[in-house]
Amino acid sequence: MAKVTSASSSGTHLVSSDVHIVNGAVWQDTELGDDGELWVENGGTALNTLVDQGDLTISAGGLASGVTVTGDDDENGFLEAYGGLLEDATFTSTGWGIIEQGGTAHTVLLTDGGYIEVAGTVDDATLRGGSMRVDSGAIIRNVTLEQNGGMLIESGATVTGVTLGQGASFSLQSGATFTNVTVASGGSLDVDSIPADGVTIEEGGSLDFSALNWDDTATAQIVGDPILDVTAGGVTSSVTLDGKYTGEHFVLSSDGHGGTLATLEVDDGTPCYCAGTLITTDHGDIPVEALQIGDRVMTASGETRPIHWIGHRSYSGRFASRNPSVLPVIFTAGSLGNDLPRRDLWVSPLHAMFIDDVLIPAVLLVNGQTIRQAERVDRVQYFHVELESHDILLAEGAPAESFIDDSSRGMFHNAPEYTALYPDTQKKPARYCAPRVEEGVLLETVRNRLNQTDGPDNTEKPSGSGHLEGYLDAVTHTEIRGWARWSDSAEPVPLRILDHGICIGAIMADLTRQDVGKACGFRFIVPGGLSPHQRHMIDIQPLHGTGQLGHAPWSLNPVVKTQTETRTAHPAPSNSLRGWVDLVSRDRIAGWAYNPSTPEVPAPLQIVVNGQLRASTVANGRRPDVLQAGQGPEGCGFDLLLLPPLSPLTRHTIEIRWAVNGSLLGAPTVLPQADSFDPDLEQAVKTAVSSAESLETQNHVLSFLLEQVDRLKQVRAETATDHTRMALNRQLTRRGCTEPVTPAPKALVIDSALPDGQRDAGSVAVLSHVRTLQTLGYQVTFVAADGMGTRAPFPVPDVMLCTLPFYNSVEEVLTRHANSYDVVYLHREHVASCYMTLVRQTQHRARVVYAVADLHHVRVARQAVIERRPELLATAHQLKASEYEMACKADVVLTHSLAEQNLLRRDVPAATVVHTPWAVPVRKRVPRFQKRTGLAFIGNFAHAPNVDAAHWLVGEIMPLVWKQAPDIVCHLVGSAMPEPIQRLASDRVHIRGHVPDLSSILDQVRLTVAPLRFGAGIKGKVLDSLAAGVPCVMTPVASEGLILPEALTKLVGTGNTNLAQLIVRTHTNRNLFNQNSKAGQNYIRDQHNEQCVVQNLQMALRAAADTQKAG
Repeated sequence: MAKVTSASSSGTHLVSSDVHIVNGAVWQDTELGDDGELWVENGGTALNTLVDQGDLTISAGGLASGVTVTGDDDENGFLEAYGGLLEDATFTSTGWGIIEQGGTAHTVLLTDGGYIEVAGTVDDATLRGGSMRVDSGAIIRNVTLEQNGGMLIESGATVTGVTLGQGASFSLQSGATFTNVTVASGGSLDVDSIPADGVTIEEGGSLDFSALNWDDTATAQIVGDPILDVTAGGVTSSVTLDGKYTGEHFVLSSDGHGGTLATLEVDDGTPCYCAGTLITTDHGDIPVEALQIGDRVMTASGETRPIHWIGHRSYSGRFASRNPSVLPVIFTAGSLGNDLPRRDLWVSPLHAMFIDDVLIPAVLLVNGQTIRQAERVDRVQYFHVELESHDILLAEGAPAESFIDDSSRGMFHNAPEYTALYPDTQKKPARYCAPRVEEGVLLETVRNRLNQTDGPDNTEKPSGSGHLEGYLDAVTHTEIRGWARWSDSAEPVPLRILDHGICIGAIMADLTRQDVGKACGFRFIVPGGLSPHQRHMIDIQPLHGTGQLGHAPWSLNPVVKTQTETRTAHPAPSNSLRGWVDLVSRDRIAGWAYNPSTPEVPAPLQIVVNGQLRASTVANGRRPDVLQAGQGPEGCGFDLLLLPPLSPLTRHTIEIRWAVNGSLLGAPTVLPQADSFDPDLEQAVKTAVSSAESLETQNHVLSFLLEQVDRLKQVRAETATDHTRMALNRQLTRRGCTEPVTPAPKALVIDSALPDGQRDAGSVAVLSHVRTLQTLGYQVTFVAADGMGTRAPFPVPDVMLCTLPFYNSVEEVLTRHANSYDVVYLHREHVASCYMTLVRQTQHRARVVYAVADLHHVRVARQAVIERRPELLATAHQLKASEYEMACKADVVLTHSLAEQNLLRRDVPAATVVHTPWAVPVRKRVPRFQKRTGLAFIGNFAHAPNVDAAHWLVGEIMPLVWKQAPDIVCHLVGSAMPEPIQRLASDRVHIRGHVPDLSSILDQVRLTVAPLRFGAGIKGKVLDSLAAGVPCVMTPVASEGLILPEALTKLVGTGNTNLAQLIVRTHTNRNLFNQNSKAGQNYIRDQHNEQCVVQNLQMALRAAADTQKAG
């Protein structure tokens, strides 16, 4: 036994030895082999330790960080912590350990059969295919179980902060404390066998009521604080939840073992028919629940069409009664006119009825009398019928829409059935058969007709049949006078004052007028006065009903020269209209507004642009967010599309006015003309910034500028990803204003650096795949994690490159471009490890592609053997765990090497692995053998295998070559050439360094060599050499993963002597050169052509889509 104090050691391999480190000693990069034991005691530190069959013991005061405990089928590594601290530990491949009472561990990963027993304390553990036993008295904080991770918790143990993912399993003994549990998507918690306080359910998470026998009539409902009640067979089981579950529901199903499984889903009110609804078919009226795929239904046009699919979903009555988004709307018989529907028609709130050649959601037609929304139901069962394209069905005789997938199919409980029936269906933008009206004047017109009223605001009109009498007596720029009365009523008449149709105020005609004998006069003082620069057309209209005064409209001419911009009179501030303007742009204006005194009456609005009435609408759209926030009624929204949009070449002042009295909703919005950030404005900003002298002023200016920069960056991101344009197109399509646009699919490629085709094979591969994605129709965006500051253009045209100053990091690209990409391509392991989780969080619909480039752990493990560096084995084990983890998390794994494809499929059977080469162009002109001489070794010398290969070539292989052919010159070519390589220069070894165009080398030499002793993946310079018609003598490592024809396999050799003989033979035999030159080019044409890459990458993306659907 050795006791080491105040000393350091690095790269030690302990076998059959026992070492204690104490009192400031630091051991790093240590490997414990058979019977090797390392004791980390008081004051001792062990960094980056691989425990492979040996033992690592930590006692009080000791620290071990970066530990990997592993093993094999015969023997395993072992770790025991009596005290001290264990940090960043991985237990894998039967490696196991014990954290005794007094021992503490932080950040522990148990994977691939790793196991620990805990009697002490563990913080932040992840069980991914590994397992943990928690003894009495142990404390576990923040633990995640996923991918078949397992845990046994004994009585007296405390476990808090638990996240349960897919495949998690555990057992909880009576007396254990188990709190703050989160059931993530795919995870499940057996609430009958595992009592837990503070359960949070995420979307896709499940609660298993294993003791509650499954029944098709089972119901689930949220009550109380909240409490989830599940009832089956007359028996109710409950569990207390944490969080808010408004608008969400639990889907019930069998747990596969006789119990009841409740899975959380979110419902947005997808359109449907209620069970019992009669749908007209070619065989008469049939209840919707009795229809089958293939049945022919009658459309409103009289055509019969086959059913493509039928979706269904159901809710308990108590849940539905608390969630208006799923409560049915009932159209009583005859409520739509013409005796339609023939019977009461029950549909979901967002189901659209076909009225006046437009589609209107049912909930927007509710009037509380003939059309109403149910308040309580025993149970709701919804069905929807999909045809090959959107159409109008006849439900209870009334025209109503068929199902259209506007990203809502997932709300149906049988949604997976559609994927199984139609696996090759391509997602297309929703194409509606008629305009969809969800707010505005047309909606209010239909509602008024169905309610047998007229007028934009549904208010009562004067009784009787009298007509409007009166005159407009005088109009000046400051005052408007006259009188008005109803011929059969003494009630004062409320009036609106309009200028060119724009309401500028309201007044009551109740002033005494002796000349007409009644109190019916009015005198309106114009707030701010009418502009003397413009012509005005003044009209007076009754607020309710219709009529025209004498002398109206009244034309008032300008008194001074007309100015270029008009303005309307600004009414005095009014508190009568409440609301908010969400958006004002050149093509869209949106917000909400209502009159607090009559919230049930939608507010008519006028949109005034540069003093001219541009559009009118009614604030009657659904705004459930306003209702939930307690700010107003649900039906108070407006979302107006300006067609055509306002000119970007002009400055615009936009006002939103209440048509009743002209009061403004918020301040006017000014849209400057496009590209108004001219040199004068730039100078003004510079002057303002330079004048900020005090710290307080500087803070204010800086905060303001940073806020504007953030806004501009987000607007730019949305423009770059087409978010704004596509959102507008979707709205225009729903309203029947344009055809739907199918956006080009988008791919985001993330690598560590900007690719350089002259630098390394990985760059060549990713550039080839970027071009292939473009060939497949993708718009490609590229971001270099370690190259955000690059100023170089991207080597491939039409690729959006995300760099400073527009983006500071990959994280910012992903968050600002949230849900923008259909494919995210992660190149290399360290990129995937850094960003896989964030990609999943921000790009929900994306297929995630992990391109391995090469398996780094294979290369490093081989390097450890060749260079006799056992400390690299720990690195290899860590890389292997990370690479295999990323392979499991990705939707598809791309590898260029068939050998690595086979390895991944063997070791990670859950991963989808596709062999995808990169394209290599074949040289058309190959200089003759007689014009060539010498050989070349080509490689990037920042890559360790190439440095080793160059030393081996010059130091051991070439001397044997020169004994037979002393005139052969060896050229060493490549970038990042270190000093030791440059010192190999001689009259027969020429150091060429970085050569931008390799054709000058490949046209000169008779062969290239690739004497690699370690490495992984496909070797790019081997492919380049064969494509140029230059034979390549190589080792098995260099040829690994290639399906070489027989002629080229004869160029593969091992050992100094064998390789030297191959080099001499290839250099001196012209026929052999010609034969191998043709064979090499034919191989590249067959295996690395562009069409082959397109087919393989397309196959990989389809496989990724299948994985995504299955997940």
